[in-house]
Amino acid sequence: MPHMESYQLKAAEAQQNVRDSIPLAWRLPSPASYSGDLRKVASQCGLLSERQLIITEVTASEALGCIRSGRWKAVEVVEAFCIRAAIAHQLVNCLVEFFPAEAIAEAKALDDEHAKTGRTAGPLHGLPMAIKDMHGVKGRVVTMGAVAWLDNPACTYDSSPVKIMRDAGAIFFGRTTMPQTGMALETVSNLWGRTLNPYNAAFGSGGSSGGCAALVAMRGEPAAPITTDIGGSIRVPAAFNGLYAMRPTAERAPRAGMLSAAKGNVSIKVSTGPCCHTMDDLKLFIRLLMTHPSIPYEPTCSIPFWKELASPRELRIGIMATDGVVDPHPPIQRAIRETTAKLEAAGYEVLAFRPPFDLWEAALTTWALYFQTGAKEMKAILDQAGEPPIAQFQHNYEVFKTKELSVPELFAHNAQQAAYKAAFQEAWDAARIDCILCPCAPAAGIPHDFALWWGYTTIWNLLDYPSVIMPVKDLKISAAADPKDLSYLPRDNPFDKPNWQLYEPEVWGTQPVTLQLVGRPYHDEVLIAACEAIDGVVNDKSGGRGSRL
Repeated sequence: MPHMESYQLKAAEAQQNVRDSIPLAWRLPSPASYSGDLRKVASQCGLLSERQLIITEVTASEALGCIRSGRWKAVEVVEAFCIRAAIAHQLVNCLVEFFPAEAIAEAKALDDEHAKTGRTAGPLHGLPMAIKDMHGVKGRVVTMGAVAWLDNPACTYDSSPVKIMRDAGAIFFGRTTMPQTGMALETVSNLWGRTLNPYNAAFGSGGSSGGCAALVAMRGEPAAPITTDIGGSIRVPAAFNGLYAMRPTAERAPRAGMLSAAKGNVSIKVSTGPCCHTMDDLKLFIRLLMTHPSIPYEPTCSIPFWKELASPRELRIGIMATDGVVDPHPPIQRAIRETTAKLEAAGYEVLAFRPPFDLWEAALTTWALYFQTGAKEMKAILDQAGEPPIAQFQHNYEVFKTKELSVPELFAHNAQQAAYKAAFQEAWDAARIDCILCPCAPAAGIPHDFALWWGYTTIWNLLDYPSVIMPVKDLKISAAADPKDLSYLPRDNPFDKPNWQLYEPEVWGTQPVTLQLVGRPYHDEVLIAACEAIDGVVNDKSGGRGSRL
């Protein structure tokens, strides 16, 4: 047996504890034997009954309707999703903690109370969910993928988003993986290992909410309502798993009680939002987060409000086909072209939109503001357990020449951020657009440990513009439709050439393709209304696989 460092021994024990928490009746005989599209395994392995398969194929909104009507008991919904979550974890490694017995007992208590009084516990009565390993959850140890934090005491509180979900009647059955301290677009850590992409195990599930997105894609939970995003962490996992998602304006949703490796860094603020199967589910959870009646005072966000808007009949949409730093792969370019054509045919006005400043320069400001102390806090956490940094973090740390900032340097970067916000607002006003359509990432997925360009998501974090991820459901990647452009001349930066070299259409053939829609800060409802209209044009409004009811 090869020598193992102490951090590796602790990690191995932690991972085994998760595996041991899966009941024997829910275990696959040989998880490693499955390949290809792992989403199909649940319906083929025989661990779920036909009724449980039906339950776990519906959307969150449909599940809630069936529970409220009495058609389904909360306990059977929770149990069905727990079994499917167990299957998912054995295939893609998406959980850091699993406590199904507690969840099933809680669901039984909700059913008894509902039968006795006729009242539900709240708008999410009986909805099962797992929580990203970044939120404070009462009685649970939060690790953020760091070995040293395994020794932290259990939380004595719920984060504000967790409290909202709990007070609304949701039932927690587990917690999901994230990359080491969060700053990576693939979910991998020395502590919990690597979370695989359900469409293709040779690819990553995205990060940092890759555990949530993989679990939702595997139908191991109906939705992940409170994922988090400071650089693409909601949106990239959703994109790589073919899901809908939203990064709201940071101060429109509560964030208190979430852990961070660098407390007090507020130049670029983390946001909280959902990852799910339909626009209806996205709207359900965003509205709940933005009104949060269960919290009388929330210091991390604006006064709760929500304005219900109908889908607009007229839209003027800016098309940002490239950010001018890294061109997207051919399938994403085709998605932009075909979506533009559909929108024009539907009577919407579209026009080309170019950012008013160099997005490579903006990225340098973004990364300086991410690591204002030169990532001292993150390094100290890793050093505490003697674990090395993951490859993606190390790559970006070096490429962006991260260093500790002096106070004048920090002030200068903050001033530059403000200047970018002013310039972008002016360009938006001049273009008279309602929203922007653009890629979420320059690739529809990435092989393990590939250092992806973050710019298509981080720019909206820097500016604090809300953005939504929308699948293009009918687009299938193929060598015939999406050949590699052999004549392409990559730009002179560290990301464009590797991204171009990476693409081979045969390798990406199973990956979903998604696009990103962006709105003005604090106009989140306007963006959602626009997205509902655009989704209705681009995709079947039935919501795909969501109804065998």
